[in-house]
Amino acid sequence: MKPHRLRGLASEYAFASQYYELIDDEEYSLISPTLDTGWDFMVAKTNTKIQVKRHNVKIKNTNVLDIRRKRNKGTGNYTGEEFDYIAIHDTVNDKFIISNISQLRNKHGKLKTAFSVRSLVDEGFEVLVKWEIQFYMEIVERH
Repeated sequence: MKPHRLRGLASEYAFASQYYELIDDEEYSLISPTLDTGWDFMVAKTNTKIQVKRHNVKIKNTNVLDIRRKRNKGTGNYTGEEFDYIAIHDTVNDKFIISNISQLRNKHGKLKTAFSVRSLVDEGFEVLVKWEIQFYMEIVERH
């Protein structure tokens, strides 16, 4: 396994570790896919899919994160249907920026392949657990 893949796994494990510190109900455990499906974790109770990305400003010397698929070129770039939230591991500050996928879309609704990390609103880990409540409230409001 190449070093960048190992570092990506380290970020995924760091995400899971911080997430499990937050929850107190086993129903919100994280599930990992057996194949590369475009998401790294899914919250068991809510089916919320999360893609974890690693970002190191010191090495890349830029604030832009490129999320094009490089390993599975045959699958194409992300369409926006693969995951609900992106968790960006800021390795300089060792913190995660959790953002809804809607923040990654351009004005035409298409998913960007690169974006400024600073432009994202960090919704925090809590949004991953509260998502079920928000989704339920939206359904109630529609009816």
